[in-house]
Amino acid sequence: MAEKKDYGNFGSYVQRLPATIVMNGLGQAMAGELAAARLAKGDRMSADERAHKTLFDCVESWLFECEAYSGDGGLMAAIVNSSQENYVRAQAEALAYLDWLKKFSQAYLGDGKDGSSDL
Repeated sequence: MAEKKDYGNFGSYVQRLPATIVMNGLGQAMAGELAAARLAKGDRMSADERAHKTLFDCVESWLFECEAYSGDGGLMAAIVNSSQENYVRAQAEALAYLDWLKKFSQAYLGDGKDGSSDL
C-alpha cells in the first residue's frame, strides 16, 4: 500500500490559480507560487509550501511538455526571455491545463481541506 502524502490545500490552490493568472498574468502568478513555497527554507517544507511547489512544478512541466516554452533555465527564465506571442500562448495553455488539473484534484483530493492522498 502506498504511503499517503500531505498536499495541504493543493486543491484550493489549483482552484484559485486561474483567477490569479487572469488578474496578474502568468509570470506574477507563478512567481507567487514560488514565493509561497518559500524555497530558500530548504527541504523542511510545510504541507502548504509543498502544495505550492507541487502546483508550480505541475504547470512548469506542462508548459515545457506542450512546447509553449523550451530551454534549460526553467519556467521563470522562459517567461522573462520569451516573446509576447509565446507568453500569451503559454498563459492560455496554463489556464486550459489548470481547468483539467482542477477536475482531477477534486476527484482525487476532494475539496482541498484534507490534502492527504495516495497520489
